[in-house]
Amino acid sequence: MAIIRLCFSLVSLTAMLLILSLSSISATSAQDSGTATYYTPPYTPSACYGFEDDGVMIAAASDVFWNDGGACGQMYEVSCLSGTNEGNPEPCLGSGSLVVKIVDHCPPGSCRGTIDLSQQAFQSIADTDAGVINISYQLV
Repeated sequence: MAIIRLCFSLVSLTAMLLILSLSSISATSAQDSGTATYYTPPYTPSACYGFEDDGVMIAAASDVFWNDGGACGQMYEVSCLSGTNEGNPEPCLGSGSLVVKIVDHCPPGSCRGTIDLSQQAFQSIADTDAGVINISYQLV
């Protein structure tokens, strides 16, 4: 009887771990689409970290996923898909993807995109002359 209970417990534990691992995979693999813009230095102070320097592969989240500061510190993979205007229809460069850390808020009214990348982050995936690009992004 004890062996049967032990086997049942192991099967239940294995099933629970499988469900948890699958749920984390689906949560991180969902891609959304939107637009990216860029902002120029200085990058401090930021809404998330004040005067802490977080490097240059950073971004500001729009209200689309800002979540009252809940996005602070989250890492997003951003991929350039295309230009948003005919003047620069193919602005994407190289692999066209990078990972950035959310360190700031891009407030309504002044925010022109879903995510506002640092100038260095933007220029690593697209020509800055484009100004705004179509992107896919996902939490990593």
